[in-house]
Amino acid sequence: MKNTFLRVFLVVLLSNIVVVSLGLGTVQFVQNRNQVSADLLGDVGVQLVAGYEKFGKEYLVKEAKKAEQKLMGVIYLYRENGLPLLNPLPRNFREQNSSGINQSGRPAAEFLHSQFIQVIGADNVQYLLIFKPHPKLEVLAPEYFIALLLLGLLVSSAILAYWLLGPLLKLQKVARAFGGGDMSVRVEPKLARRRDAIGKLGHEFNEMAVRIENLLSSKERLMRDVSHELRTPLARIEVALTIAEDKYGVEVQKNYLNRIRTELHELDELIGQVLTLSRLEEASLKKEKVDLHEWLDEIVDDVNFESQLKGVSVEKVGSLPKEIYGDPLQLRHAIENILRNACCYAESGGHVEVATSESQGNVLIHVRDNGPGVPEDKLEKIFHAFYRASDAREGGQGGFGVGLTIAQRIIRAHNGFITAKNRPEGGLEVCFRLPLF
Repeated sequence: MKNTFLRVFLVVLLSNIVVVSLGLGTVQFVQNRNQVSADLLGDVGVQLVAGYEKFGKEYLVKEAKKAEQKLMGVIYLYRENGLPLLNPLPRNFREQNSSGINQSGRPAAEFLHSQFIQVIGADNVQYLLIFKPHPKLEVLAPEYFIALLLLGLLVSSAILAYWLLGPLLKLQKVARAFGGGDMSVRVEPKLARRRDAIGKLGHEFNEMAVRIENLLSSKERLMRDVSHELRTPLARIEVALTIAEDKYGVEVQKNYLNRIRTELHELDELIGQVLTLSRLEEASLKKEKVDLHEWLDEIVDDVNFESQLKGVSVEKVGSLPKEIYGDPLQLRHAIENILRNACCYAESGGHVEVATSESQGNVLIHVRDNGPGVPEDKLEKIFHAFYRASDAREGGQGGFGVGLTIAQRIIRAHNGFITAKNRPEGGLEVCFRLPLF
């Protein structure tokens, strides 16, 4: 978005510069066109000189005022000896050299906008008439005005660029929130009611968001309803198996009946995990302050007890931070799922490490194992529901590929992130990042 703002800003600035340049050129052209013609000034100069030589200076002053009102400027008249017959030139004009160049090396504004006419009087006496028009447009010349003009161009270009991109920034914010899982966020009505392309985009985004929210709600409702309905026949099958074993089962049949019971239990566990996923979409977290290390020690002890038959040990390291803020029950599900997954794929007699630390207002919990790891191209997919790497399936590992998905959704509900990467020394490392408060 910063690059877009810069591009729009430069385009607007360039357009403003072109427009202002054309405007200044037009003003200069009009100013030049509005200058008094040399013939008219010559006639005025001849009349003033003739009147002066015949009637004196008072007559000259009177006629000069009439001519100034007619020509809309100021007339200065000098004899050939440099004596002013009317008002003398201004100080800043007289301090220029004979070529009209000031000390900075550039022509002064008064010199540029003035006209010079030589008039020959009686007995070939020479007079110099200088006509300086009223400074209606002289304000365009000074350097200060040019600097203010450039500053105005920069400010106006920035305001215009932001005015154009402001609605897009709002749309970007809404889209980011919607993509982050907030299905209720919408573009504000004022923006969606605009009659331009941006308003239409906002209106279509709102319609799309409503459709997606309805689809997701329908999907989750269907999963929840189907899961509940499936448990009823499973319960009846379980009862029928028990009766068959007690009354009609023989030794050969019991092996098959036990296998059916095992598959029923796995199916029941899968339905329970699907229900957990559907509830996570709607559940409201019950956040509270939790003593991180006391809470985590309890989880590690429970997982250690479960994994002792395989000879896998779980160890917690780190002492920071002391407390976290979140739903302890939901977070326990997330940590346990990751730890059980790590113990499941760790080598026999292996080691799983749980490390805690604090960084920039976040708690980091790393779960590291020494198992086979995951192919790099499949690291992102392991958090997808019902996905398992082919190595895990071929290895006959248990589970349905839902545990990591549940963990990810719980962490996201806490405004956190969960990532996975392969360790250089072998094994997988899963990292939880949670805001402290």
